[in-house]
Amino acid sequence: MLRESLGRHGAKACWAVYSILLALSLIALAVAGVNIPLFLAMLLAALLGTLLGPNRYRRAGIACLLLSLLVVSMSCLQRHRLQQRLRSIPTDIQRSTGASDHDAVPLKVVDIDAKLPASVKIAVQAGVGLFNRKHGGSVYARMKDKDDKWIEELGLSPTETLDAMQFLNISMQEFPRCVRYSYREQQELLPNILTVAAVLEAIPIDVDMDVDCSDIVFDATETFRDLNTPRLATEYVYFNFVHDTTGLAMLNPGYSRGQEKVWDPKLVEDMNPDMVDFVFSEKLFVMFLVNGCIACTRENTLLNAIASVNPWPKPIGVYGYANYWNVFGGYLFEAQTLCAKARNMGAIPTETNNLSFFSTRREPITTPGELRQNALEDMDYDPTKTYVAFVVGDGDNINFIMDSRANWIRERALSCLEGDHACPPLTWSISSHLTRLAPDVLEWFYRKSYETGKDFFMLPPSGHLYAYPSSLEEKGMQDVFVEATERDAKLLGTRSTVHWEWLHKWRYAERRFLPKYAKKDGAIQGIFPVNVPYMFPTFTWKRNKFFKVLLGEDGGEVVLFRPREWRGIDGRGGSLAREFYLSVEDMAKELETYPRGTVTAIYMTSDGGLTLTNSVMALLKILPEHVVLVSGDTAVRLAFESSKTMK
Repeated sequence: MLRESLGRHGAKACWAVYSILLALSLIALAVAGVNIPLFLAMLLAALLGTLLGPNRYRRAGIACLLLSLLVVSMSCLQRHRLQQRLRSIPTDIQRSTGASDHDAVPLKVVDIDAKLPASVKIAVQAGVGLFNRKHGGSVYARMKDKDDKWIEELGLSPTETLDAMQFLNISMQEFPRCVRYSYREQQELLPNILTVAAVLEAIPIDVDMDVDCSDIVFDATETFRDLNTPRLATEYVYFNFVHDTTGLAMLNPGYSRGQEKVWDPKLVEDMNPDMVDFVFSEKLFVMFLVNGCIACTRENTLLNAIASVNPWPKPIGVYGYANYWNVFGGYLFEAQTLCAKARNMGAIPTETNNLSFFSTRREPITTPGELRQNALEDMDYDPTKTYVAFVVGDGDNINFIMDSRANWIRERALSCLEGDHACPPLTWSISSHLTRLAPDVLEWFYRKSYETGKDFFMLPPSGHLYAYPSSLEEKGMQDVFVEATERDAKLLGTRSTVHWEWLHKWRYAERRFLPKYAKKDGAIQGIFPVNVPYMFPTFTWKRNKFFKVLLGEDGGEVVLFRPREWRGIDGRGGSLAREFYLSVEDMAKELETYPRGTVTAIYMTSDGGLTLTNSVMALLKILPEHVVLVSGDTAVRLAFESSKTMK
């Protein structure tokens, strides 16, 4: 037999190879879904087990073969069941913005008390969205402290202030249709109920609310009586309403976001109503399939169909936030890129209120030059200096922009009044989707930057969308993503973008994807990378190498900086994570050890407790004399100059 001819050691080696192949195949099956290379790998594992192993390996090999055949058969069966229905869905529906009144309209402010029942807050937010769809920028919801600040910052002049129930009564008169449902019994189905209500221009009314509705256009208590799971309800809404929607959103109906039983979380809180107004102004398709990204599940089969056949722009920007499958402190599928076989999705994190107001009260910013950045620093490269660009991260999250980052830039402007010694150049990552979702807010950030003259902006992770671009579909979607990112850069007036990838994709990214930006006179010239998961190395960088110059097909160049993050200052974490939580003193020591002539960047996030005050502003006082802080775009230029001196 072949096993005897190999000898004892050879057979053991083959059994080891078989075991590795089997383990990797099963892991890939759970994460990536059924595909031809995976199927062949499982077949190879089965053959090795049956030919070379003892009885236990033979049995495992046969089981592996049967499993692979079963999985492929189930997948094909599910696809066949959906195929006929998919053909009936149009894919060329134009984005509908509804009837907007762009003339000046009276502004109503609605006070939504946090103590109100969730069903009431949802109904009121639906009314806010419908009003703003019909009369652009006519209703503003006051739900949190930040909402008062934006009234003041933007000089809004309300003509009327209403409480929630007063406004709901007005909404029921303006939009008399409603969708009937039971919050108590159907909370898990709220994403689907909101989709139907938004499409039908109807307000969702809970059966326990004391609100009269004479025109019930959809009764979810009846329609979803037997379709009583998120998958079944989502499938129904998909086949009956997707053609009337303009985009996709993920909204958590109230599931636990912890790490226990991530595949079967419990409802532990009310649904966050913040983004409901935007769902109704835009007519978004809302869903929340907890296992939608897990291959070989029925939820994943449905998600694949939804991602493949729909009327939405591509790549699909997913609004809201996919805060499920919390693994080791992070949401495994938050970027959505790895969820569907079409590999055509990325996230637009938007868990915030009043987007229906900001997106409809004026025309979007569409022309390069409307937003002007501060003049970049005028300096030549000096090989005796060390240049560092600090980048304020997570600007893709529009809730951060509306709240914490707005507070940070206010603090920054006050600090800069003390003089240049307290006002180093600082670069903020900021979502280009604000050009459409909240152009007034985006212009406010630029005006704040003019107050200091030292604040700059770049694209956030990962350019056009929060995505893992090297994992997007290779033949077409990657190029579309690059083109969209280049357009966004021109609108913001930047030459730089933050870029996130999974750790196993960086070699591909450096060889294949990122050189797509390297064009002569290209819009993007600097890439500021972040590894996922952040605590692991990418294994693509040599010691004391802080940037690379990548070449494009036409001879153009783009600078890729070495990943480096600063998340907190308390020194937490084990050996893998501690460097991301350095104290200010330890960060100063690290910068001092960089070789003279270094040009690099540090990406700052607040999830570990870091703030501007306890990081960069404190660092200024003990910064080594030869370390010069620069903006992101200036770091790119200096890196190019440095590379020429090394040739």
